[in-house]
Amino acid sequence: MDRLAGRVALVTGAGSGIGAASARRLAAEGAAVLVTDIHDAPGTRVADETVQAGGQATYTHLDVTSQAKWEATVSAAVSLFGGLDILVNNAGLGDLAVIEETSLADWSRTIDVDQTGVFLGMKTSAAALAASAHASVINISSIFGASGGFGTSPAYHAAKGAVRTLTKNIALHWADRGVRVNSIHPGFIDTPILATFG
Repeated sequence: MDRLAGRVALVTGAGSGIGAASARRLAAEGAAVLVTDIHDAPGTRVADETVQAGGQATYTHLDVTSQAKWEATVSAAVSLFGGLDILVNNAGLGDLAVIEETSLADWSRTIDVDQTGVFLGMKTSAAALAASAHASVINISSIFGASGGFGTSPAYHAAKGAVRTLTKNIALHWADRGVRVNSIHPGFIDTPILATFG
């Protein structure tokens, strides 16, 4: 299919799981995909396999907690492919501790990746998305972004709840620009992050 022919997508955490599946499907639908991750080997493999399957994809390293790296990556998407139409904020990590056993460092790391990474993705992509006639942002939250989970993993659940609300906020802010902003709230999916909770 070519429903996304001529579109450019950037997917974070695309070396495995939901991110990898999203990157492959976007490419299969005709989009040029910038595959990003902090894990270079699996990210490169996803991009290479996508190209071998007939899609258009390139890999670049992206630490979603760095504004400078985000700015460089968005610029790379525009330079390589001519613009940015689709942003999939998928990168994330989990934890299993209860609040009494969650250190401030662990809390901050999870919030930085799962929440601030989404904020930075939208902030740094704003101009490129506004220039698109078909802009769409997909933020990957979690079923626990609404329910709060089972009493463990407070940083993960707090971050996913924040992503849900942040998505609503930016959807309203960008509505007059024609930029669609949605969050997806998956349940349990057999991906590497699920092992964190196993």
